[in-house]
Amino acid sequence: MTNHIIEEIENRNRPMPEVFTRKDIRNTGGWDVANVRAVRGEPYITVSGRIMRVPLDDSNLARSIRAHEQMHVKVSPQDLSHYINDVTPEGAIRAAEEARVNFIANELGFPMKEMVTGSEVHDGQVLASNDMWAEAVYAVAASIHTGGLRGLITGLRREAPVWADQLRMIAKEMVKFQKDQIRGIKKDLYGRNNTPDHVALAMYGSTEISSQNSEWIVGMGYTVELAMLIQSIADMPAPPQTKPAPESPKNDEGESDEGIEDGEESEALAEDDQTEDENAEGTKAGKGQHSGDTQDGLGEDSEKEELAEEDQLIDRKDVQRRANEALKAVNNRRGSGKGNWFPVKLAPLPLTLTVQGAIGKKRVASQVGRNPRRISRILTDPERRIFDKKVRSGGGVVLIDCSGSMDLSKDQVKELMMAAQGCTVIAYSCTWNEDENTYVLADKGKIFSGDLPRFGNGNGNDFPAIEYAVSRKQRVSAPIVWVTDGMVYRPNGGTIYDQKECALYAKKHGVHMEYDPDSAIEYLKGLQRGKAHQPKVLDRWRELLSQAS
Repeated sequence: MTNHIIEEIENRNRPMPEVFTRKDIRNTGGWDVANVRAVRGEPYITVSGRIMRVPLDDSNLARSIRAHEQMHVKVSPQDLSHYINDVTPEGAIRAAEEARVNFIANELGFPMKEMVTGSEVHDGQVLASNDMWAEAVYAVAASIHTGGLRGLITGLRREAPVWADQLRMIAKEMVKFQKDQIRGIKKDLYGRNNTPDHVALAMYGSTEISSQNSEWIVGMGYTVELAMLIQSIADMPAPPQTKPAPESPKNDEGESDEGIEDGEESEALAEDDQTEDENAEGTKAGKGQHSGDTQDGLGEDSEKEELAEEDQLIDRKDVQRRANEALKAVNNRRGSGKGNWFPVKLAPLPLTLTVQGAIGKKRVASQVGRNPRRISRILTDPERRIFDKKVRSGGGVVLIDCSGSMDLSKDQVKELMMAAQGCTVIAYSCTWNEDENTYVLADKGKIFSGDLPRFGNGNGNDFPAIEYAVSRKQRVSAPIVWVTDGMVYRPNGGTIYDQKECALYAKKHGVHMEYDPDSAIEYLKGLQRGKAHQPKVLDRWRELLSQAS
């Protein structure tokens, strides 16, 4: 009878991962789902093998584990190796992906606070006692939004109180970072606060294949961003450990005299997925407390005194400094600066063929005219050239995006070279390594007449390339034409931040942009006929610019 009841419960609670749809993987059949205990190491999934092992009982812990693993089925890639590199090593990527999955499950209303396996306190002690700072950072990141974070912090505190305090604050910074990502999605899609929450969450967990990289899914871009933050913290020197106070003896109920139960480090930490202004319960000063105190589950005066003594050992300014440094490093990579764009690496090409012609015009002094714009020359110029006249001039720059999404043939590149008479013509693309990635095909009336090199099919150096193109202008008014489809991104990017950075720079420096070679050639012919340079950015970037203004 008992076995029959258990079987009925398991059948009722059996997940159905086969019903989940993804944009990167076709549904090819059923899953092998079986019951396991709710202990560390036993629940797992393999997306590629379509295997799921989760607890099937009615407990909230089992529900939270099932939600966590099913969310992996819905949003996580089959293979994380495409996202692992020197900037975001495996530990950081796996921890960040756990955090993304936990965040989505928590936002959907699953009881993630019930996700406590019971080994967290021991794990925290082991990490601290063995001086495993980086691993501790990964463990904290993987535990945010779950009840297991409290136990992990408790274990760390028993061996290294300073570590516990810093990692507790870092956990809050990670949660805040994720919420900022969601706010960024809302702003990028429909403008500030206009995007529905479910739409932003769907984008955060999107499995749509990236248009810039066929081996990436869109949602993993947010995991990579968080992994950068995690690794920035992990790479910092571990804070100095202080010797913890001796543990008090356990009472009959299994509690220490310190009043801190395993897994109940603080009320504030229990609400670690809320921003500080949202987390009023955990940060408000309670009755009888000073305004700077927090309600950490320490109700007795002796416990408050002990916590105050511990706080004296902790440099709280150093905690905030470490978090700020890590956030600054990530923001630099994410779009507020050059970050980790591949630098321009020029490939030397001989320019042996001379061509005639020029685009654009410039004003020069003349003896004849209607308006004496240079009247001062009547005393200094023996030929008294006090008028202006316009003459054809070189000095323009044509930048060609030769990445895979452009799909340009060598003949198309040559047509652009011949149409850009008198211009500096630059082609660029990336091969995702340290190879040369930028080619000067024409300069000062001479062009490369040999067989064009084989361009790489990747991006990663778009922003440095347009910077380099601007630096090659021979005069301020010289036109710049950028032939690109706007699919630009950093080696570890692929987000809207990369496009926005390039769009703002192009607008600032008067860069005219065209999607394809034919349109660019037509624009260059207009300049040759005397038309004024009227720069415009791509249509797809206009919304980005309107949001930035």
